[in-house]
Amino acid sequence: MNDFNPMIKVIIVDDEEDFRIPVGRFLSKRGMEVEGVGTIEALSDLICSFSPDIIVLDINLPGESGLAAVERLRRETNAGLIMATAQRGVNDRILGLTLGADSYLEKPLDVRELELVIRNLSQRVSTSPPPDSDMWVFDASGWTLKAPDGVSIRLSAAEYAIVAALAKTPGKPVTRDTLFLQLGKQPVDGEDRSLDVIISRLRQKFVDTRHNLPLKSARGIGYVFSMVTMRGDPGNFR
Repeated sequence: MNDFNPMIKVIIVDDEEDFRIPVGRFLSKRGMEVEGVGTIEALSDLICSFSPDIIVLDINLPGESGLAAVERLRRETNAGLIMATAQRGVNDRILGLTLGADSYLEKPLDVRELELVIRNLSQRVSTSPPPDSDMWVFDASGWTLKAPDGVSIRLSAAEYAIVAALAKTPGKPVTRDTLFLQLGKQPVDGEDRSLDVIISRLRQKFVDTRHNLPLKSARGIGYVFSMVTMRGDPGNFR
């Protein structure tokens, strides 16, 4: 029975099913719409389609940790972020809150307390304006790159290969040799300008947006794409 309106949408991110499933079942019975995943990568795929109000996030996860993901999630979504972890230490708590978590609960937790924290946080989130964001979004499954103002461009195969390589390590330079390999070519000398032509054409596709494409040349190394997040998995595309 749902005594609360509107329905709160919650994603529980925890690789332990013994925690994720019963907590999700309890919150569902309390009138919430709940989804559960075991990794940050799965969370990134789910956020687009589910649009959560609240994310309950464990710290120790396979792959990217919950703590490492907090700052990025704070930029990408207006959802409330609740960290729930068995780690007992004030340093982790302070770090999580500093990076952008809204609340920090220690396991084993009382699901009734979690419910109250979710409801209180949901009320604050629903009255808060969406965060300003300069993030670009690379949709690996949709083959698109979207500017912060919403302009979305379908990528060619060559553009996709380059953006996929750069978006895997946002803000970090990727060598020209690596990018040539992504294009299915062997590393060549400095006379081959095909890579630069592809990137120049990609920049031109976004000349009508209000944001400059933050894809820059890293002198003597290759290229770097800052302020980009990737949704979906490009696999080993080349």
